[in-house]
Amino acid sequence: MITNVSFDLWLTLIKSHPEFKHRRAEMIADTYNSKGLSVPHIEALVRNIDKIFDRYNEYYGEKIPASSMYQRVLNETCNDPEEVSLEEAQHFEQRANELFVEYSPRLLNDDIPSILEGLQAEGKVLNLASNTGFIEGKTLRIVLEKLGILKHFLFNIFSDEVKASKPSARFFQRVYDEVSVPKKNILHVGDNEKTDYQGALNFGFSALLIKPDYTLNDIRAAL
Repeated sequence: MITNVSFDLWLTLIKSHPEFKHRRAEMIADTYNSKGLSVPHIEALVRNIDKIFDRYNEYYGEKIPASSMYQRVLNETCNDPEEVSLEEAQHFEQRANELFVEYSPRLLNDDIPSILEGLQAEGKVLNLASNTGFIEGKTLRIVLEKLGILKHFLFNIFSDEVKASKPSARFFQRVYDEVSVPKKNILHVGDNEKTDYQGALNFGFSALLIKPDYTLNDIRAAL
């Protein structure tokens, strides 16, 4: 019997504000951009580097800090490939995080609060278990609080804080360390077949691969 439901975050509960990534690229263009790259070019550069680090983290089960990711991005916009120090990248990361909070993510669909409330009403214990990229756990908690859904989760596991990423067993072990039920009684819900679905199954959890318009009944069917 499923007693615990573990949720991925991105494209499972929330999605980016449509303005954030563009505004961030504008900020990069205005500050670190001796190559004179256009804003669309910088947006594409950020997406590409995000994918590179995602693949690395997934393959090795690690989590490269966001500051190092931003350092790579900023140096790619400069004529000198080592122009931006890690300290400068950390300062930029702070500014980007403030921008992220200003242009906060939105709920994936309007039913998310009622889905979480419904599961709790049925006696399920909920947690968050999510990989992070440029935006890490400390900042994500701020926006989840703003969205009014952080209160539904008994605990939350973010890859940057546990220094491990899905689909690695090390990540799922950190989730399992927080509960006291058999692995098969934990259902991990996410949108990524490799990291959320297969990773959870390989560890011994139950798993549900969802689409953006999922409902409470979709989860109930997997309980």
